Amino acid sequence: MTALPTGPLAGLRVLDLAGEPAAFATRVLAELGADVVHVEPPGGDRLRRRQPFLGGEEGIERSLHHLHFNAGKRSVVLDLEAEGGRDALRELARSYDVLVETATPGVMEGRGLGYEELRAINPELVYLTVTPFGQDGPLRAVPGNDLTAVATSGLLYLNGFPDDPPVRPGAEQGFHMGSLVAVATLLVALVGRERDPARGGHRVDVSLQAAASMATLQTANANLYTWHGAIPRRQGIVSQSGNRAIFQCADGRWVSFVVPLGAPALWDAFVEWVTEEGVGEVFAEPGWSEAAYRAAHAAEAADAIDRLCAKHDRAHMFHEGQRRRMLVMPLSTAADLVESEQLAERGFFNRVRHEALGRDLVDVGPPYRFSRTPTRTDLRAPLLGEHTQAVISQLRGTGSQRDTPVRPAARPAGDPWRPLEGIRVADFCWLIAGPSATRVLADHGADVIKVESMARLDNIRAFGVQPTEPGSMDTNGVFNDCNANKRSLTLDLGHPRGIELAKELVRCSDIVTNNFTGDRMDRWGLGYDDLRKIKPDIIMLTMPAMGATGPFRRYGSYGNGLIAYSGLNQNMGFADRPPTGMSPLYSDFSAPYATVAALMAAVLHRERTGEGQFIEVAQAEATINLLGTDILECTANGDLSPRMGNRSRDDVPHGVFRCAGEDRWCAVAARDDPEWRRLAELVGRSDLATDARLADVAGRRAHEDEIESAITAWTRTRDAWDVAGLFQGAGLPAGVVEDLADMMTRDPYLPSRHIVPVERNGLVFSTHAQPASIDGRTPSLRAAPHFGEHNEEILTSVLGLSSRDVSALVADGVLS
Repeated sequence: MTALPTGPLAGLRVLDLAGEPAAFATRVLAELGADVVHVEPPGGDRLRRRQPFLGGEEGIERSLHHLHFNAGKRSVVLDLEAEGGRDALRELARSYDVLVETATPGVMEGRGLGYEELRAINPELVYLTVTPFGQDGPLRAVPGNDLTAVATSGLLYLNGFPDDPPVRPGAEQGFHMGSLVAVATLLVALVGRERDPARGGHRVDVSLQAAASMATLQTANANLYTWHGAIPRRQGIVSQSGNRAIFQCADGRWVSFVVPLGAPALWDAFVEWVTEEGVGEVFAEPGWSEAAYRAAHAAEAADAIDRLCAKHDRAHMFHEGQRRRMLVMPLSTAADLVESEQLAERGFFNRVRHEALGRDLVDVGPPYRFSRTPTRTDLRAPLLGEHTQAVISQLRGTGSQRDTPVRPAARPAGDPWRPLEGIRVADFCWLIAGPSATRVLADHGADVIKVESMARLDNIRAFGVQPTEPGSMDTNGVFNDCNANKRSLTLDLGHPRGIELAKELVRCSDIVTNNFTGDRMDRWGLGYDDLRKIKPDIIMLTMPAMGATGPFRRYGSYGNGLIAYSGLNQNMGFADRPPTGMSPLYSDFSAPYATVAALMAAVLHRERTGEGQFIEVAQAEATINLLGTDILECTANGDLSPRMGNRSRDDVPHGVFRCAGEDRWCAVAARDDPEWRRLAELVGRSDLATDARLADVAGRRAHEDEIESAITAWTRTRDAWDVAGLFQGAGLPAGVVEDLADMMTRDPYLPSRHIVPVERNGLVFSTHAQPASIDGRTPSLRAAPHFGEHNEEILTSVLGLSSRDVSALVADGVLS
């Protein structure tokens, strides 16, 4: 008998009809304790037939995609093409909290299983859809896959070397990003349902394109185009700032090394290191003491790092660099991660016995740690139909939750629903990852109070895109994207009165967040043990880079280093090129949604029990959690995922193809034999469509170069948008590899619905809206706050101080 799940979502019942776009989402729900029933067609879902297979032996129980993405779920086989299967699903839907599906819009409605039909049966049902372009966009019926998601989102265009085709991220990050957004928004809706049950259930809709575009928010910030007409392009081993990003060590391995050009103390430490090693002679010359000079001569600093790395192996560079407070991180493979002393001490990997396969499987564990509601570790993937009889018989034996249909609850009229209204967040986060997480809460109605200070200025106020007019700390485009809808309170936490006021803020808050490294909050007297004495049911979350425990707990990194450490450099790109990985700081935009999911799960637990708790989300582990089958392939098969450029192990062809014009590309794939034949006919190669050599995937893979050459010969003389339209019209997953100009001017969805203007004091910010809607609405946006804008408002209306008290705080230097 299967043990009941544990975790913050224990008791939540999920019907999982998701295919690949949201398979990770329902795995996450299972990790968090939900009872996830995966409804599969006869013969099983596509994940069971995807490569690689356990031990190289094909079988529906042996695909590593199935063993990873379906872990922790129960399997029920229903034929939804038959009325009996549809009736069974309707009966299940009566007693479940959530249904997740990824069908082409209109398909479920055509089966009588759409949101309105099921809501009539179960008014409390939360219905989640994850599709390539959303339920109501102009491309709603266009097929898509991970490749088209990252292509049309602008994410693919930014990666790789200028002379190569742009390169898609490894491990299908379009699907992963869509799933992260889906879980976070679903749990926001569930919190809203719990707090306002009169509204009943809700419909949550996620566009993979919009979700993936969130990862471009810094590297290709929309304001670069609207303010300056700039279009960021891929840079190879050079970062978007124009500085070298990765370096090869004496042992042939690689490190990510951010040169501290702007921070005087860190620059001095860097010069001391390279001088001791005899490779820093140039820095004795006049001028290097000035930040502007260093920025103009960054290539010379990179040369010194090259010579330093040539003297040492990767391990020495990593640990010595961190000892000297340099942001040095290794480019890890899956094997490196499996052998990591940091991850071993933290017990990050799960070992699960799979009796039917006769072996243990070692895979990634959840990236969150809850003090009161530990996540599940018994994440075994089910056999096909393993739980059909038990689930159906239980349903028949106990009766449905409602024996007769109930009229859906009436939706209150008035302003758009803000599901987190009434929740207050004391937000001590800075930089990007933490503020991006709390911005999701603010967008959905939480009162997020950003606590900041000139003594520890949020660097994203200072560094990033500024308007053409002289900018300030209040006009940074990236800061606005990360902090929209919040209020700003400036407290000097180095002042005892500042700490007292911070504690008073906690007393009237529900959630406290920070993303500092180490024990910074504890040293201020604001650690969890301190705060729960003030507010016993407080939920506190920390987002350290490497985790709060382990030998690397004090190691620091920006997003590029976390991507390197977490394996996302080594599983993408072309095999004959350095492992550059993603140009955007991807972890800064993926980890926030994992963080929101953890927070909302804890809020749901508190709504049921009254218990608060402490949550840790290590940003490195949240990124490793996105490697898909990479870890399982290493631990189970002893292999590393190959770097295949834009090709796929399962689909041929699968890639980006040059079109007319400078650096113009279109992505297209054929997922089965009929799609291949349509593609070949469309590019004028009916001879290839009927070629017996190419009749199946194995044959096409043997002749992939020939196929790609034939497609390119057709696409290279045509406009990329015309090519994408023809492919899409033929029912193929396809899309333009969009650059920032495309995203802002030609895309049929992004500039009108997802990247929206927000005005503040005459300055218009182009701001990313949330990539998911609840009941057809995306949250409205208010520009990020000016520094200290809400000091008096918060201190008087929230903390009960008088205007005279506030003036005294200013005089005493407590308020910046």
